[in-house]
Amino acid sequence: MEDAALVAKAQRGDSVALARLLQAHYLSVKKYLITVTLDRSLAEDLTQETMIRAIQRIAQYSGRARFSTWLISIATNLFMDSLRRQKRERRLQEESVAMADLPAEAPQADWADLMHRLGELPRDVAVPVVLKHYYGYTYEEIAEWMGIPEGTVKSRIWGGIRVLRRGLDADAGE
Repeated sequence: MEDAALVAKAQRGDSVALARLLQAHYLSVKKYLITVTLDRSLAEDLTQETMIRAIQRIAQYSGRARFSTWLISIATNLFMDSLRRQKRERRLQEESVAMADLPAEAPQADWADLMHRLGELPRDVAVPVVLKHYYGYTYEEIAEWMGIPEGTVKSRIWGGIRVLRRGLDADAGE
């Protein structure tokens, strides 16, 4: 059966058609990921995640591109996310090594206080602050994930940072 027919059935809830469709493309997605990641284990994990995302989002497939192209775009996005995550983890590791070279008292106290104050912020303010300044996501990505306008994200981050700084500055003056 052709991809288009399988997709149509899968979008109507036919799990057998969806399974056949994903099985038909599994190996090509895996080979693509092995090629771009140069890491068989990572490629296998990303292939599984790609298939899960395809199952979750089959209703969103519009048919503008071939189904295989849609799967490759999901796989690519997942790979890029993993690269960003690795970059953030390396940066955090480097920062923690750098923090180890600093005097132990002041930065640790400041960090604990900052985390405490962050926890006191409303969740809809704290989450964008953490996503932007701790994880390095863009305003656009945060807006998309939270389902709010980009301007609202910027405003919440700006306000959250202002509250955090004001609290830390007040402590420094004591």
